[in-house]
Amino acid sequence: MTADRLTILHVYPRQMGVSGDRGNVAALVRRAAAADIDTEVLEYAPGDALPETADIVVIGNGPLSAMRSLGADVTRIGSPLREFAAAGVPVVAVGGGFDLAANEVVPTDGAAVTGFGVFDARAIRGAERRVNYFVLDTAYPLLPGAPTRLAGFEDHATKIELGAGVRPFADVVSGGGNQAGSPVEGAIAGNSFGTHTQGPILPLNPQLTDGVLAAATARLGRAYAPDPERTATIDRYAREARATVDRYVDKAFKRIA
Repeated sequence: MTADRLTILHVYPRQMGVSGDRGNVAALVRRAAAADIDTEVLEYAPGDALPETADIVVIGNGPLSAMRSLGADVTRIGSPLREFAAAGVPVVAVGGGFDLAANEVVPTDGAAVTGFGVFDARAIRGAERRVNYFVLDTAYPLLPGAPTRLAGFEDHATKIELGAGVRPFADVVSGGGNQAGSPVEGAIAGNSFGTHTQGPILPLNPQLTDGVLAAATARLGRAYAPDPERTATIDRYAREARATVDRYVDKAFKRIA
């Protein structure tokens, strides 16, 4: 971050951006603006020089075919992404991006795909397919007094095996989650989180966007305080969308054979 700008690094927006994932970036930009924080969005494509610094990293959803096509580039940038996360830079990894940010993705056939290793976890394909509205109670640090209940949508057939001591992103209120025994979802590593919650997750859950921005700015010695008057409209849209999820959560598909 420069003296007056927060850098958001969007990794593989073309290959891993099939579920409206630019909405997560847009939510961070707009929410930061409401706190008088300017932002710069940098998009990283395979083969590019990875920026030496970033304040937030976003990795979106994408299919296994895209992950395989990225090949050696994932290995090439895995170490610096892990260094970002270890330094406290929030890495927001959603859907297939969460799988790719794990140690490896194990398909139903063919060789495993090496991941970034931001999260000590394995993403194993071939689990029961879960397609439903998703309601969670997150463990990710939020601003004081912010509600921990999140809403979104999940559509995946992946089991997430967390490494020893890895903290889940959330408890599952309604939905499938990691499908590895306990009713939990995703993973947390420092200020970073991975989840299969789509929607996209940040516009639907402004309190989570605030949590990410607070973590990003705190490590740089700057306070984060969005102006409620400037966020009133997007907060209302998010409340209405979450109310729809709550209304139909028990009527959605729960699984697909």
